[in-house]
Amino acid sequence: MSIFIVGASGNIGQRVVRALIARGVSVTALVRDAEGELPPDSALAHPEVRLVRGDLRDTAPLRAAARGSESMFVLTPHNPEQIQLQNAAADLAADVGAHVVKVSSWGPAVHEDSPVPGARRHWITQQHIISRGLPHTFLCPNYFMQVLINRYAGEVRRSGVLVSPAGLRGISMVDAQDVADVAACVLTEPEKHDGRTYTLSGPAAVTYPEIAAQLSALLGREVRYHDQTEEEFATWMASENRLDWETDHAAAIFRLYREGIGEQVTDHVRSVTGHAPRTLTDFLDNNLHHFLTPDPKEVPAS
Repeated sequence: MSIFIVGASGNIGQRVVRALIARGVSVTALVRDAEGELPPDSALAHPEVRLVRGDLRDTAPLRAAARGSESMFVLTPHNPEQIQLQNAAADLAADVGAHVVKVSSWGPAVHEDSPVPGARRHWITQQHIISRGLPHTFLCPNYFMQVLINRYAGEVRRSGVLVSPAGLRGISMVDAQDVADVAACVLTEPEKHDGRTYTLSGPAAVTYPEIAAQLSALLGREVRYHDQTEEEFATWMASENRLDWETDHAAAIFRLYREGIGEQVTDHVRSVTGHAPRTLTDFLDNNLHHFLTPDPKEVPAS
């Protein structure tokens, strides 16, 4: 079996590649020319992975590489070009007769009138895939647990404060590995999952105050939660060198989380993979080193 991966170098994509290699599947991974040399520990450096360098802005040179693929995994970053790039990937899948497995946004937020810019973009591509009559499966994960590391761990290390505009409602955060496991199952058994949409959550909806309390217990020092206003969040995102469109997207989804849209818990991870989704407690315990006391260069000068 041959599978084509769009978005192979990202956090989810590399996990999908590793899961497919473990299944003995032939993997062709699309990477952009701008990505340069791959680190030796990258899943894409595995000898069983065939790398193709190219760009979804011009799919004509990619057709030969994608030909023969039975499934195509499609994931690109949130950005203003998302619709153009993902629609192009879907058209490439149509050209070669591949089943599309598209990672979308949190299911309840994905609709035509969604106030979340990224979720609207996902909806548009989903409609494009459906209108083309492509065999497909949509994966709609909730907030990734890994974002707690990528976006917030630095502030916890520096100041002992967990910052977010999430409010006090629960979010059924999901581990990126569980999403990759679902994707690997669907990619290798496409007929079984054709036309399905899987809303992927963790096993419980956890609030940010509860996350701060868990970190406090694990670290042995107080971590307090600061519920940011939108103005504070925008200022903080700017200090993290985030672009305006990133801030607009994140602020919009957090408004919905504050209203409780993230509290839904589903059994789709278990029903597809056969294993339970990872708990946030286990995730924090296994990744505690990211939240430990900073090295001297991270401590603000007095």
